[in-house]
Formats: sequence, C-alpha cells, structure tokens
Amino acid sequence: MFSQNDDAYRPTRQRANTSAFPFNWRRKAENTPTPAPPSISAPLQWEELIEALTPPAVPSLNYAKSLATALGTLDAHSPPPRLAALQPVLASLCSSDSPVSLQTAGYDILTAYLEGSGSSLTTTADRLSCLSLFIDVPWSQELWEARSKALAALIGSGAHTAGMEGHILRMLSTWIERAFEGLTRTDSISHEDRLERQRSVESLTTLLTNLVRKPEFVSRLTEADTAGVLELWERLVDQSLSVPGEYLNLVSPPSSPYLVPQSSKAVSPPKHSLSHRRHHSSTSLPKLSLLKHPADIIVDAYLIYLSQRLVALAPNYLTSILPLLFRALAFYSTPLPRISLQPSVTHQNSLEKKISDVLSQLVSGPYASSCKILLKRHFFPSKEASLHVSIQASVGALRTLRISLRQLLESRLARAYISSATIESSPAGVPTHLEMEKGLLERAWSQDECQSWDLIRFASVLSRAAKAWISQEQETGLNVIAAPKEAVLHEIAATVKDVIQAMDERGDNEDVDDEEIAAIARILRELVEYVRAVKTPDGGLIPISIRRPDGSSPFLVAVATILAQDLRTSPLFPVLPSIILSIADHLPDRDLSDLLATMVERQSLSPTSLSWLDEWKNLLTMSSFFSPTRSGTRQHIMEQLEIVWKFVKDIPAYRKPLASLVFDVWKMHPAEELEDSHTLVVWNLLADEAVLRLVENHADSSTEVCEAEDGFCEEILNFLLTMAHERQDEDDDAASIRTTESQVPSPPGLIPPANSASTSPILSRMTSEYPGVREKETSLPSVMSIITSLTSGAPSRSQSKPRRSTNDMPAPIETSPVVTATESPTALPKSVGAVIALVAAFSQLVFTPHARAQCSLWHAKQVFKQLVGLITDAGCVRARLAVLQFLMRLRVDRDHRLYYTATEYDKDGNVTHLASLINRADPGPNTVEDPLREDEIRKARARAAPQQERDGRRPSRGRGGPRMDASRSRSRVPPRVLPTVMFRLKPREPLWAIPEVLSFSVAASDVSSEVVTSYDPSNPGHNENVLPLSLYLGKLMEVIESEREWEILSYVLCHLPAQLSNKHLFCGPRSRVVIGKLLASLCSGITEGTLATKVERWPDGIISRDAQGLAFHTLTVLISYKRCFDNPQQLHHLVEVFLLGLNGQPSTQKCCLHALSLAAFELQPSMAKHLSRIMEKLSQIMSNPAMAVHIIDFLVIVGSQRALYVNFTENDYKRVFVVALKYLENHKRAEGSSISWALSQHVRIMSYYIVYVWFLAVDLADRHRHVGYIVRQLLLANDGQAEVDAPTEVAFDWLARYTYASADPRPAKSTLDEIVMNPNLQQKSSEPAVSEKTWILGNSVVTIRALARRGWIEVLSRRASGMTKFLVRAENVPMVPLGDVDPDLVSISATLMMDREDGGEWAVSEEDPATQFVGNPSLDDVKDSLGHTAQSSSNAPRPDPITGYVWSRSAPSQRRKDVSIDPSYFALQLSAYPDRQSGNRGYLVKDPARLDSFFRIFDRMPVIDTHKVGVMYVAPGQQTEAEILRNTHGSPAYTRFLEGLGRLINLRGQVDVYDGGLDPDLDGEYAYAWWDDIGQILFHTATLMPNGDDPNCTSKKAHIGNDYVRIVWNDSGRPYRFDTLSTQFQFVNIVIEPHSRGAIAAFSNNLHEHEYFKVTVQRAQGMVEFTPIGDFKLISAANLPQLVRQLSLLSDWFVAVWQNTEGDTRREEVITNWRSRLEAIKRFRSQMVTAQQQPETGSDDSLTEQQRFRDFSMAY
Repeated sequence: MFSQNDDAYRPTRQRANTSAFPFNWRRKAENTPTPAPPSISAPLQWEELIEALTPPAVPSLNYAKSLATALGTLDAHSPPPRLAALQPVLASLCSSDSPVSLQTAGYDILTAYLEGSGSSLTTTADRLSCLSLFIDVPWSQELWEARSKALAALIGSGAHTAGMEGHILRMLSTWIERAFEGLTRTDSISHEDRLERQRSVESLTTLLTNLVRKPEFVSRLTEADTAGVLELWERLVDQSLSVPGEYLNLVSPPSSPYLVPQSSKAVSPPKHSLSHRRHHSSTSLPKLSLLKHPADIIVDAYLIYLSQRLVALAPNYLTSILPLLFRALAFYSTPLPRISLQPSVTHQNSLEKKISDVLSQLVSGPYASSCKILLKRHFFPSKEASLHVSIQASVGALRTLRISLRQLLESRLARAYISSATIESSPAGVPTHLEMEKGLLERAWSQDECQSWDLIRFASVLSRAAKAWISQEQETGLNVIAAPKEAVLHEIAATVKDVIQAMDERGDNEDVDDEEIAAIARILRELVEYVRAVKTPDGGLIPISIRRPDGSSPFLVAVATILAQDLRTSPLFPVLPSIILSIADHLPDRDLSDLLATMVERQSLSPTSLSWLDEWKNLLTMSSFFSPTRSGTRQHIMEQLEIVWKFVKDIPAYRKPLASLVFDVWKMHPAEELEDSHTLVVWNLLADEAVLRLVENHADSSTEVCEAEDGFCEEILNFLLTMAHERQDEDDDAASIRTTESQVPSPPGLIPPANSASTSPILSRMTSEYPGVREKETSLPSVMSIITSLTSGAPSRSQSKPRRSTNDMPAPIETSPVVTATESPTALPKSVGAVIALVAAFSQLVFTPHARAQCSLWHAKQVFKQLVGLITDAGCVRARLAVLQFLMRLRVDRDHRLYYTATEYDKDGNVTHLASLINRADPGPNTVEDPLREDEIRKARARAAPQQERDGRRPSRGRGGPRMDASRSRSRVPPRVLPTVMFRLKPREPLWAIPEVLSFSVAASDVSSEVVTSYDPSNPGHNENVLPLSLYLGKLMEVIESEREWEILSYVLCHLPAQLSNKHLFCGPRSRVVIGKLLASLCSGITEGTLATKVERWPDGIISRDAQGLAFHTLTVLISYKRCFDNPQQLHHLVEVFLLGLNGQPSTQKCCLHALSLAAFELQPSMAKHLSRIMEKLSQIMSNPAMAVHIIDFLVIVGSQRALYVNFTENDYKRVFVVALKYLENHKRAEGSSISWALSQHVRIMSYYIVYVWFLAVDLADRHRHVGYIVRQLLLANDGQAEVDAPTEVAFDWLARYTYASADPRPAKSTLDEIVMNPNLQQKSSEPAVSEKTWILGNSVVTIRALARRGWIEVLSRRASGMTKFLVRAENVPMVPLGDVDPDLVSISATLMMDREDGGEWAVSEEDPATQFVGNPSLDDVKDSLGHTAQSSSNAPRPDPITGYVWSRSAPSQRRKDVSIDPSYFALQLSAYPDRQSGNRGYLVKDPARLDSFFRIFDRMPVIDTHKVGVMYVAPGQQTEAEILRNTHGSPAYTRFLEGLGRLINLRGQVDVYDGGLDPDLDGEYAYAWWDDIGQILFHTATLMPNGDDPNCTSKKAHIGNDYVRIVWNDSGRPYRFDTLSTQFQFVNIVIEPHSRGAIAAFSNNLHEHEYFKVTVQRAQGMVEFTPIGDFKLISAANLPQLVRQLSLLSDWFVAVWQNTEGDTRREEVITNWRSRLEAIKRFRSQMVTAQQQPETGSDDSLTEQQRFRDFSMAY
C-alpha cells in the first residue's frame, strides 16, 4: 500500500461524542506514526484528477476526495464531465478490492456528480449501469452511509427508478438484512458498530418506506416484488422478536446511558415499567446515538410500511401479516387496567398502541370474517412454528380478542350506568339534562360494536384452546411452574377476569346471564386443570392463594384473582365452590377455611340441610385432609364438626348417622397418616358415641351382660385399642440411624407446639446434627459460613452456641423462617388419637354421672387396664407419653375418691424443678445453684459432644462442684463394660417440656368421682369400686427398670414424686407390696449403676447419671412410705443410697442432703447408723459454695436430734466442726464469692450457730478437747491477724462460758436470792449491798458487791455471751459473831433453802416466801416457815413438761437439764480472757454515774438470740385475710402440732422468756415458745389471741403481719396464696397442708388422714432457696413440729439477713445480740480506760515500776 493511503483505514466522518464510553475510540491510531502531509504545490482541476485516478493509475485517497469536492462545487457555467468518463474511476474506487476509504470516496464522487449538474446528463442507461456499483457490497461501518447517499442520488429519491424497481428492492433488502444481522447478536460487537448499524437500518427502512409511498413506484412492482418485501419484513420481525427483552442490558456497558427512553419491552411486562431512567450524561447526546432494541426499530418501520400498503394488499397476505402483528402485540403487551368508566392512566407502550390500532382496523374492517378465522386458529398451538413463535402468536391473538371484548364490556357498562343515572325532566316530562360524563353516549352505542365478540361465542374455542395448550408438552415432558405457555393461559384467564370485573362494576343494574356464568365456568375448569398439572421445579404442587392473590407467575395470580370472589355476594357462587375445591390441594389453609366459613354461613353443613351428611363426607374424605398444610382447614372443619356434634349429641336420630359416618371414614384412613391436635375432635366424638351407646344399650344390664355384649360400643373400643397398638414409624424413628459419637455441636431445635407457650428455649439446643436426617442438606458448612465464623469470631452455625445453664434465664428461641403467619400444629400419629379417645371414654365413665351404672364401672376398669398396658405396648412413643400424661395426673382425695387434677397439678413446682434438671423447663432464677460455676462447665461441655472416659463412662454434664476422686465417687458403683467403639442412636426430638399443653381434655377435671376409689377402708378386700392402681404402679416400676426411650423414662421420673406425694392414692395392700418393690428396684438400680442404662437415645449432654439423679427425688418421697417396708434393712439401704448420692452432681447432692435432713426425723435408726460416714462425706463435698446452705441446714437439723449422734466419737464431732469452721474461713477469704452477699452472710451466721449447737452436744467433760482446734480454725479464718473480728471474739467468749459448764447465760431468781437480797430482811439498811466495785477485765465487766447480810457477797460477770452471777457467803464470817446474842437466822434459812426451787403456781401461800420474814424473826418462826414451804413443794404435781405445763417467771432451761460446773468456769468468768496481757489486773471503774448508765442499757440486751414467728390456721374454704385471722381454734391435728411446736407460757410476769412484744391484756395471756441455750422463739399464734370487737383483727395482724416468717396450717382445700396476708413484711411462709385434697374432713380426728403432712416453703421474689424443703416434703405428724421449728429458725435468720441487706442489694453485716453486747463492752472500756489512763513510767525506773505493780490499792 502506498504512503498516501496509510490512513485509508481511519474513518473520515465525524464521530459521536465518546466521553461517556470507558474505552478509547482511536486506540488503534495511537501507535501509528502520523505521516507528514504530502506537499501539494497547487490544487488540480477535476480533469486532472480524473486522469490521475483513471486506471491504470494508482488511486489516491486525496485525489479522490478532491475530485468529489470539485464535482460538488461545479456551477452552471462549468460543464460537468460525462458519466462515461467517471465510470472507470468509479469502477476502480468502488471495487470490493479497494480499501474502504477509497470505496467511500468513490461513492462520494458519484453522489456529488448526481446531486450536482451531472444529473441532467445522466440517462436511464447510465443509471442502470451504475447499479452494478452497489451489487454484493458488504455492510461496513464506514461505507454504508456513503453508499446509501449514492443510491438515493442515483434513483433521485424514487423519481428515476423506472425499470429498476425490483433491483432496488432486492438491493435494499440485502443491505437491511446485512446491517440488521449485527444488531441481533449479543457477542463482542462494539457499541459504536451497533449504533452505526442501528442508524443504517433506520435509514434504509425509511428509504424503503418512502419508495412504496410513490404510486408510480408501486405500480411497477410485480407480485413477486411485493411478496419479497413482505417476506423481508417477516424475516426481520421474526428475528427482532426473537431477541431477548434484556437485550440492552446484555450489549450495553454497565455504566452506559445509551438506552432509548421508550426501550422495547422488559422481561416481565406485567411487573416492570417500560420507561427507562436515562443517565444524566445521556441527556446531552444526540437522539440518534441512543441504542434501541432491534424490535423497536423493525416493528416501528413495519407498522409504517403497513400504514402505506395495508389498504392495497390482497387478503391472502393476511396469513403472513396477522401472525406478525399478533407476535408484536404479545411482545409489547402490558397489563391492561381494570374495566371501568373512570379514566385511567395508561401505561401502554406507544408501539403496542400502534399495533392494537392496526389489528382493530383489520378485525373490524372489510376482512373481519377472515381475521376472526385466523384469530381463532392462532389460539391453538402451531405444529409448524416453534414453541416460542406459537406462544407469541397465541398471546397476541388472545390479546386482540381481549381488547375487542373489553370494548364491548365497556359499552355495556356505559349503558348500565346511563340506565341508573339521574335524569332531570321538565314539567311536561321531557328530559332536560342527563348527568353523565362527556362521550359516555358514544361509548355506550359505538358504531363499531359487534355482538359477535361476546364471551359466550368464544367460550368453546377458548376452553378448547386452553386444553390444547395444557396438553402441549414441553421439552422436559412436564408442566413446570412459570412455563412459557403460561403466557397463553394467562391471557385466557385475564379475559375471564375482565368479564368478571365488568360484572362487579355493573352491580345490580343488570341481570347476569346464566349462559355467561356457564361460559366462565367452562373456561375456568380447563384453566384449573393446568393448575393441578403444573409442578414446581422439584416436582411439588403449585401453591395458590385466593385470599391474597399472588404467585410465582402472572397466570397463577390471575387464576387466584378470579377465584378470590366474595362467595357471599358473587353471582359465580353456583360454580366457584366446586372449582375451588377441585384445586384444594393447591390452596393454602386459610383460603379453604374461608370457603368453609361461607359454606357454614349458608347452612351447607348444618343438619337443617338435606345434603349435610354428603357435604361432611366430601370434607372428611378430602385427599389432603391430613396434609401438614391443612391445619387451618382441619381446624375449622373440626370446630364445625364439634359444634354440629354438640347440637346432635342429644338427638340420637341425628347423632348416630353422623357418628357412623365419621367412624366409617376414620376406619378408611391409613394408620400411618399423621394427624394434629385439631382432629382430636373426631377421637373424642368416637369416645362420646361409645359411652352413649353403652349407656343406652346397657342402662339396666348386669356386669355379665356387659361382658358378653358385642355392639357398636365394643366395636369402637376395639378399634381404638387396635389403633393405639398400631406400630407407626414416626419421623424421628425413621431417621434413627446409628452413628458414632460426633463432635458436631447441637443445632437449636424447634419446640413442639405442645411446649411452645413455650416455646422454651431450653429444648432448642438438645437436638444434634446427624448426617442424613434432613433431605438435601449437606453435612459440611458452606464456604461463606466458614468465612463468617472466622471474621466474626463466633461460630456461624447456631448449634455451636454453648449449652445454657438450667439456672439461666430463657434465651430467645431460634426458629427457621416460616412461610405462614401461624405455626402449624404438631403432627400426631393416629395411635395418639386413639389413646386420647380411650382417655375420654374412661373420664366419662368415671367422672360423670355415667359412673353410677354398674356396667359403666366394669368398662371403666377394663379401659383403665388397657391404658395401663399401653404405657409399654402403645404403637409409638407419643401415644405412650399421652397415656402417662393422663395417668400421672390421677389423684384421690382424703376419702380415696379418684379425680383428675388439672389446675393444681404442679402447684408446688416439683415437676418443673425436676424437668429443669434435664433441660425440659426453666427452673427460674431463685435457686441456690445460680452462682455455681457449673454454668461454665455446662457451656464448655455443650460445645463438645460427650467424650469417653478411661473407664468407658460418658462424663456428666457437671452441674458445678469439684470432681470427685474415682476411688470415692465410684467406690460403690461397679464399672460398666462398654464396647470399644461407642455407638449412639440419634436423639429423639423432645416430645414433652414444661409447661405442658396436653392434647386431651378430661370431663369434669378436679371433680372427684362419685363411685371409683383407690381404697375402701371399710372393706379392704375385694370391692368393685376400687381401681387396681397397683397394676399401674407396677407398670411404672417396669418402665423404670427396663425402659429404652428417654422420653418415657424421663417423664416418669419427673412426675412420679408428685403423684406419690398423694399418699391416699396407693393405700391398698397390693400397692404396699409394689411400693416395697419399687424402693428395692430404685435402690439397687442406683447402687449398682444399672438404672436407665437400657436407654438407647440420649439427648446431648444427658446420660444415665442424670436419670439416677432424678430417681433420688422419688426415693425422698418414699421416706413417707416407711410403714410399707417391713424389713429395717430396706430403710438402712435407703439412707445408704442417699449417702451414695452425695458423690453425684450438685443437683443430686442437694436432693440427697434434703432427703437426709428429712431422714433425720423419720429414719433415725438408719441415720444414726450412717451418720459418721455422712459427716465424712460432707467434709469432702463442702468446697462447692452453692452446697453450703444445704450442708449447713443438714447440720443444724441433725444437731437438734440427740438420738442421732449419741454414739459420736471425738473425730465425728471434729468433722462437724471442720465443715462449719471451713465455711467461716472461706467466707473471710472469698470476697469475690460467686454466691450472693445475703446467702454468704447467712452461711456465716449459721456456721457459728452450728459450732455452738454441736459444741453443746459434746459431753461437758470432753468439750475442752475441741477448744484448741476450734480456736485455731477461728484464728485461721481471720487470716492470722492480731485483731480478730467481732463474731470471732463472741465465739471465744461463748466457748469460755460453755466449755466448763452448762449453766444458763442469764441468772434466774432463786429462793436463796430472794432471802438474801430481800431488803425487808435487812437489819440496818434497806439496801441489800453495803458496797460494790466494778472492774473491766478484757471483754468483761465484773461487779462485786458486799451485801448487808453478814458474810454474803454477790459477784456479777457481764460478758458478750451472757451474765454470770455468784451469790457467795464467806465462811470466814461467823453466823454468830463474838458477843452477839442475835444469830443470823436468815442466813441459816437461806442456807437450808439454797437448793430449793421457787414454788411458782403451786405455792400454798400467795405471798413470796421471803416476805414472811419481816423484822427480826425468831428461830421457831424460821423453822415453821421452812416446814410449811417444804410440805407445799412436796405435794405439787409434776406435769408433762411439753403438753401440760405453763411456764412462768423463771428461766425454763434450768428445768429441763442437769447443770454441771467445772472449777475452771468460775476462774474464766472472773478472768480477763481473752486479754493477752497475762498480768492484767483489770481497770477499776471509779465513775459510778457511768456505771449506772452502762448497766441500765447493757442489761436490757438479750443474752441469746430471739425470734418471733407467726402461726395461722386456715379453715376449710377460707381464703381472705380477715377470715383467717378471726379463727380462734383449729383442727385436732393443728392443736397437736402446736403442742409439739413449743411450750405454753404465761405471759404475765414473764421475765426470762422472750414475749415477742405480746401484751397479756391485749394479746392474750398465753403463747407458745421454744428455747435452748442459744435462742428463743416466740410463736404469735393467731388462734390464741383474742379477736375483740375488731372484725379485721388489727391487733393480731399487728404482730403476725410484722413477723418475717409465718407458719400457715392450710386446711382450706385450696392452695394458699403467698400474698394472702397484706403486709410489707412478706418474706417466708411455711405452709402445712394435707397431702391429699379434701376440705370436708379437715376437722376430723382420723389418724389415717393426718398420718403425714406436706410442707412447702413460700419465698419472696428474688430469694434463693435456703431451706431443706425443696419443692415440698412429706413428714409424719409426730415429727412435723420439730421440722417446722427448725425451718422457722433457719428462715428467720435468713430473712433477717435479707432485710438487713435490703433484699441482697446492700453489703451490710447482721449484728447479733452477742455482738451488740461485745461492742457495748468495748465502747465502755475505751471510755473508762481513756479517762483513767495513768502515765507510764519508763522501764529504767525499776523501783517505780515495781511499786506500781506491787501497790494493789491502785487496781483494787
């Protein structure tokens, strides 16, 4: 190539703006060096240029351009060259072998010549010869425009085409197709090339259209030419309509704004707008630069062509024109607005409007008949065309029909409106004004209206077309959702919808044509056939909602909209219900429920309808009746069935046919079908019918007849029993594949609805992820989940959350996304329904008046036996569980009458507590285990699956506490031999949780049966009314021994204690035998480790050890059945099992400690035998802080029962001290203790209390041996500090008081004291003391008084722990001094009387004995008086110290113990202990004024702890505060309880017993009190206090309402509410009530009824558990007072701490009475020592120091 042609490949015309494109248009030229422009000396003339370009000269681009310029500038005076001269140049330049730039220059030369003066010289022959220049020229981006201009110049824009018409049309066709070919491609064609092709096609089609506008041009066309043009358009339109709608998105750069504002059509025209939001930068671009969809170009051009040629075309061309228009209309179709007379905003595309106009012109023009034929033909699928083309044609044809029908419908609507409009008339009756919108009349009676477009005429063809398209198979061979052919069906449905909408708009103004209704129904039936046939991609049914019409395709939405008519007002009601029910499988529950509601409203299901049974049959036999998606429908059907059943239940004529129908239908259902709770109506119906048939048939029959009868009742019962035994593979059973123990953490599961009120979050973490459980679920996490877990620092899967502690608050439940708004009920096997029916039958036969019939009783016992058998033999686990849920709620009252408990089933919370231990309930926040570190242990173990230990045992969940050494914890449990490889079944989904939502209801809940009992005391032998409960108890024992299902075993273990607490339930002799076996089974199972070892499917984190932990609660209740155990070894074994349980996890330890606390009262021989080992075990497990309060409670209780430790050795006592002192040490060191401050304070106080109680339990001679150890441990608890804390100082002082003596902490008035200290007997002075001095010795204040009586001295030692008084006579002082003739006869009598006690109430004389000696008595007077006193004392009765004695005025503790005193006691009381200065002689107090003030305050401080506790009696039926407080007496059992609770004291003149603030004049003269050396309890007994005239008993409430603790004896027969007594001091209630219900016998004295009582402790909100009661305890009446007394003491101590810390919100220490006394002494000492401080002398002045030391007068 020559250098002058180097730029031949560079386009020369001006390019479009390229600023918006991300690439460089001229990148190719950037690497090409720009040649230097040739130097031209002077411009050449056109002759020279022609010569230079004429071959064989090498053409030059510059010369060619110059020639084109020169020819274009020729004027009239310059003759142009002949065309022949240019022919060689043009032939050379326009040759296909020439570069594109030269070809472009050649066409520019021809254009310039023909548009200039050369046109006049050109002949037709010349023009024909020039056509050869345009033949077979390929499309070029640079060439097409020059070539098109040259052709237009050649033909003179159509004026010079004679003889060339065919050639020109074929040439244009070729050019258009070649240019259009690139537009249909979506491959790598540049955006510039697409824009140029678009301009080329638009330009050429415009040229073609302009040519056909000229009549002279068209007149010379042949038929072949016309057919060729139409074929061209057919090809172009076909190609353009085949281009996808997202064409612009495929070919445009991401940021390109080159999109036509009215771009073709979106992918889904009904959902997307056709308008395009242009980029802001595109607004500055030329219109021609915008990229269009190929269809926009071609269809628009085609419509323009038809507008010019359609009139002249022959009818035979309609076969090619109409399909194209149909397809184009389908391509551009948009949703049509609702038919209405109101003007609506149209969203129609402009091309769609043009196409519609053309089609309307055709179908209503002269060729209307032919068009209708072709229209109907294209409704059907075409065998010749492709599926895509056939669908487009059908959609377009249907849209054409729809538009025409809409015009007709709008016309009818307008006429209906006009007929109902208001017309104003003149007085003559002539219409004057018609109120209507403009143009309404024209629309009502349009000229082109044609009745032939009525839907009735097209119904047949439309239904056949729909059927044809439905049967048209896809390439896949299946009808799938959103298939392309749905577009056709959608148009058919839309047409029907338009007709229905027109009906709605017309309203009642026009009668509905029945033929039109039939036509709609005919079409709809075919359309819904497709709905039944279509499938989802995975082969499922297509869901359709008629309530909220929406779907995955427009067709389904249209169908749903049609079906969503209000059947109560719609004229389509005769046909729509049947159509809707035909696709019931596809409809959601709510839609069918609405349909059912309409049927109910129209009385279709009522017995008043003749076809009501047929309707019921249709509903009950629905194919998808048991589908999981039919919960709402089932619910409404069952609700209506229940309503109808209640209506016909008392009408046998209606009831029996309905029951037979239901029974027959239910027998046809396969047994493997799952149900839900709604269908339980049917099972209850069958139960009702069985009982009613039984009662009707056997009202007067005997038992033998009942046994032989085999009627409908027996048939139902046999069916129920068969279904209950039917083995059914539940979902979780089917997925129970054996897998090895996996390390995959457990995902959260969804609690069944029965537990969802609950849906406890507790169960959500108990299901594990096992391979193969869920379909289409990979066992590996996704890459994104792994990345998420790495980036977030948290596991991506919800199942990796740590296991929640049972003491945590419930965490939110994580659930899977749900489709519907309400959660569907849980699927239930039919065996569950059968069990529920049997339960319902049994309930009616027992708890209703039907029980009076003997035959009913016989059947009830048979059904009961069947239910008991179903516990182990039912067909599925859920059915077995349903049986247990009913049977374990059976109770009896005090008269042994059976009832079903519902409202008070778990009133004590025991079941909830036990369920929380195995993660089946939330235990609540008020448990001592809250502070346990077990929380972290559980969480850590939940993240990893249980691992195998060395001995093959799976580790426990570990609820806190130290891990026991293997030699200890497993010393009594033989190791289990397990296989080498651990296999495990997949855990079952939890089937029960607390709170429970039962699937059955019981007739007459909480109502005792009139006939059926558990035991008949009057006839212990055979009695037909007694239910064989021993069979049931034996079956439970069988479950405990050999059950494989954890759901069943766990339910029994959690619910059995509560049922066993109803002791009247198992009173019979057979039950006693089974209870003995049950005890042996449980004890051996725990001891040998075999209990629950047969369970196959353990939930994650649960092992057999947890089941054994639950069994301890059952054993605790069995303590109350001790009379059933004839062999004492059974009781010994029971205590030994509790001892073994102390090796378990914390929850088990707690249970065993509570049980041992109870056994301390009930099983004293067995406890005494094992107490040493128990103490040893306590010292091993005490390191768990949460167990502290339970261990402390146990030690306090055992310390109160001397019979238990009577054989204790020194080491045994030491173990007790170890525990208590260790807790003191831990309290001091563990400032950051995990338990609460209040609980820590309580443990500290009670630890000191245990030291005191158990120290007093040691024999006096052995006490000093323990002092050294106790002192050392107390000092260690103070971290070895020089100054110990106040409680420790009190302990030291207390030990000093009781180590060498058992004397009382406060002196009591004696006869000796009365005689010696009586001022009336003083001879010289009225004061008993002549002189007195007081010394401060360490932490004591010692006062010595010299009495006026000769030789008598009074010594008072005031200490923190009490006050000691010595009344001493110095024998150095003679009674008869030298020379004295008047001997001291009073001293003689005092000496004789010193060992006598006060006569009290038995003294004959009401005078004080000492008052008889007035003045100077003679010796005879003294003798007479002493003899009289001795005689009266010897005649006094000796009443029972508990039941018959009224204590008054004296220290009662001296009356019940032997007092021993060691000499060391005297020395210690007068020593400066614990002052560390050995030579301390004390500080003599020299200020008497301060002494009097100190003594006055100090002596009022109690020397022991005092407590006050309220006691109330709740009579039968009482509930209110006033009723309870007005009681003045109680039941005999209550009275016996009070006698054992304390001693009756006389409040008048009482000085030594704490009176609790009672005033004898206002609150009664008597009260019950209890005391020992450490504390006193005064019981504010409401029944002992007078009511007075106040009906509200304000005075009683003033005392009882202010007590921290109240004892409530509840005989009301109802649960006692915690807030019954309205008071601010609502802390603790100790509630005592019968274990069996029944208020009628509350005042009876039947010992059998009052043999045992149930004790519960109610606590204020926020209080932790601090008593050994747990949920409840059963205790015998004999031991009840002792237990309650200890509970009162423990509770009052804790509440004092709780109140002092303001509900555990403030860290304040409780100051005891002893500590208050110690602090008072210390304050007094600091004041006195400071005031009397003497200057110390230096050590060098030995004489002065010796003098100070030796001069005793300074200190004494």
